Amino acid sequence: MNFFRTIWRIIHKQIILPFQESYAPTHEVSLGTTIGLIWSMTPLVGVQMYLGLGTWLILRLFRIRFYLPIAIAMIWITNPVTLPFFYSLFYWIGKQVLLLFGIPFQQISFDTLLAISKESESMDLISGLYHWTIFLFDKMGLPMFVGGFAFGIPLALLGYPITYRLLNSYRARRAQEEGISLKEWELKHVRKDVGLFAAKSP
Repeated sequence: MNFFRTIWRIIHKQIILPFQESYAPTHEVSLGTTIGLIWSMTPLVGVQMYLGLGTWLILRLFRIRFYLPIAIAMIWITNPVTLPFFYSLFYWIGKQVLLLFGIPFQQISFDTLLAISKESESMDLISGLYHWTIFLFDKMGLPMFVGGFAFGIPLALLGYPITYRLLNSYRARRAQEEGISLKEWELKHVRKDVGLFAAKSP
């Protein structure tokens, strides 16, 4: 029971609170979810945040904006604790896709994955991540990347409308508590400018 409470506290702090405390426009928050999920569902743990930041900078050149803190929150879904689960999932999905299209690759058994996971756990954090990374690119690269994108892209596309709806629902409740409409609440609280570090409008 304590384990589930701990997991819930992590989810609440790392994922739910960034949404609730955001005063960015709804579409920017929703796009942040999509961008974050795209990068989090790739086997690139360690560089995902840099990729998220790079995406934010590049899209700004085209006047497309998303809320970076939400993207980072989504990226942190894949972390050193969740790596074994997601890597196994990516590999299995990628293997099915490659088999479906008849693309050759080196198959890895679940026992091998489990052994690598246990070896990594017996090391310190840096050594364990390095051990996983070498194994990933040497033995699992193609299925992992195929599986990550096959799983992550649909999830990321769903993330936009789900975030939009949930955030609007949450803000509507906040507006009701203040005795105003959602539109009035947004005019009062949502920032009017488009800078990342803009303060909440008065």
